[in-house]
Amino acid sequence: MAIALSLVKVTKRYGADPILDGLTFGLQAGEKVGLIGRNGAGKSTLFKLLAGVETPDEGDVILTAGLRVARLSQEPDFAPGATVRQALEEALADHQALLARHTEIHDALHDADLAADAAGADRLHEELDLIEHHLHHMGWDLEPRLKEAFTTWGLTDPEASVASLSGGWRKRVALAQAWLKDPDVLVLDEPTNHLDPEQVEKLEAWLLAFEGALLLITHDRHLLDSVVGRMLELENGKLTSYEGAYSDYLLLKADQEFREARLTDHMQNRLRTELAWLRRGAKARTRKCKLRIQEVLDLKDDVGERTRTESRERLTFAGGANRADALINAEGIRFHYEGGPELLDGLDLVLQRGMRVALLGPNGCGKSTLLKVLLGELEPLGGDLHRHAKLSAAVISQGRGELDGAASILDNLSDRAAVVSVGGSTILAHVYLTRFGFPVDQQKRSAATLSGGERNRLLLARTMLHPVDLLVLDEPTNDLDIPTLQNLEEALQDYPGTLLLVSHDRFFLDQVATHTLAWNGAGTPRWELYEGPPSTVKSLREARAAERSAERAVDRDESAKAPPKAETTRAKKPGLSQKEQRRLGEVEAAMDALHARLETLDAVLAEPSAFLTAEAPGHQALKDRDAAKAELEVLELEWMDLEEKRGG
Repeated sequence: MAIALSLVKVTKRYGADPILDGLTFGLQAGEKVGLIGRNGAGKSTLFKLLAGVETPDEGDVILTAGLRVARLSQEPDFAPGATVRQALEEALADHQALLARHTEIHDALHDADLAADAAGADRLHEELDLIEHHLHHMGWDLEPRLKEAFTTWGLTDPEASVASLSGGWRKRVALAQAWLKDPDVLVLDEPTNHLDPEQVEKLEAWLLAFEGALLLITHDRHLLDSVVGRMLELENGKLTSYEGAYSDYLLLKADQEFREARLTDHMQNRLRTELAWLRRGAKARTRKCKLRIQEVLDLKDDVGERTRTESRERLTFAGGANRADALINAEGIRFHYEGGPELLDGLDLVLQRGMRVALLGPNGCGKSTLLKVLLGELEPLGGDLHRHAKLSAAVISQGRGELDGAASILDNLSDRAAVVSVGGSTILAHVYLTRFGFPVDQQKRSAATLSGGERNRLLLARTMLHPVDLLVLDEPTNDLDIPTLQNLEEALQDYPGTLLLVSHDRFFLDQVATHTLAWNGAGTPRWELYEGPPSTVKSLREARAAERSAERAVDRDESAKAPPKAETTRAKKPGLSQKEQRRLGEVEAAMDALHARLETLDAVLAEPSAFLTAEAPGHQALKDRDAAKAELEVLELEWMDLEEKRGG
């Protein structure tokens, strides 16, 4: 297969140490590759090299001649003052140039002076054939193509200034530009940032259908799992390739780490033996002894290098002392901004202790507003809202406004306290901060200078210091790398309190949420609560819709039939009540999820390394499998009872 894009021994330095060190890889035509790495590993630097914004200090970036390339950066740039239409027309500049060149060649071929130059005419005919081939594919008229782009990416106001748009709408414009270019090679850097779920699904559908070469730099694990066929991990300036999607990468990475851990153990055991030999007073008089001493020193360096790994600070959110079952009770609450649509229209919601609720809906549906109403920052315009008198809550908002930009990193954490309390013990505040990637010599920096990821880490570190009943996180995954996301997932799964969570990271939500409060824009817009993570909402919503449709059909049939005059009583209609029908759908969705869980655990147990050591994953997988089977048996009994009742 032909190579579309390649790096050959590419090195890039900022200062003495290289951030990219002799990278070599090739992206084949039609191949879809995902690139991941920790924050600061060099992913954005690599993108800039591929985009031609920067040049390597050593090596070459090679693009196969004649291929069309579209690149999308994390924060797209647009011409000053450009409207949405102008931005999209700019993406068609190459196409417009071809149309102009097509006209130019046609005029030249009708020139009498060219008749004597047969070779020149042949060259022009060849060029004309290539241009017409491209134009037949893209279309001769630009306007229909532009209209299709507006429709595909939901751009409803072509004359709006791009500079006036939110981050999500600007990202849509940039994606429409890339789509319009009809590229052979597509390089995307965090394309899902700021997109709502509907637009992420459109992006996913486009990438699945895309037939060119794709390099996808993203922390969106769901997108990686759906789209790519090979994973690249950038670590310590080097690239490691893993065949398969993100889930395959996780298995291969775990196996690699297990093997490396065993090798490190072997090297450490050998080092202990060799050091014991040195301590016994071995005389280094012979050349052989001197060589052995050097081998021991080299081995010591190797072991030190292998064990010099970045510490992974475990996140822990402590629950508050409140043991009430219901923390917030909302009955028929309504809210809208003056002159705006109803964002809350008769919402009923009971937040119970231990619930982890994901808010799911498009941008603009009112997720952040709903959080503010529940927390008391906005007063509802109708209905009743009751919060437990002793409710304690912690909030990390999307704008990270909880930080004081004028204060230092250290002062934002501890409010000038020298020590903080963590897990019942005290620790120096500046030492605690180093666990979250803030070196002591940087802690006096103003919080206003922090990047998005740094602001997020600082707020997480601060929130962990205070036990609360309710934790509210609005887009907590923004700017976090995958290892930190995995750490945050585990912490929230273990959090004993109640969680309200807004995120565009579908993989993250499915790992954490026990319930989903989903926006339904069909018909009368409303919020609907479902028991289960966001991935189950579609099937549960369809079950509810089918139930309502069946009930309406029954009501129509019964109203059309007048009861006999002599009949004074009527036997109760067999079947399920509305509540039981809804429960049946929830049970079936939960059973499907458990079957999928059992398949995953069986795959872990089938691995040869599952029980090789006491820490091997098979031991926990076996416990999880037993628990899942027990839960499935309970659900199956409930399902059989409901099915029997439904059958009458």
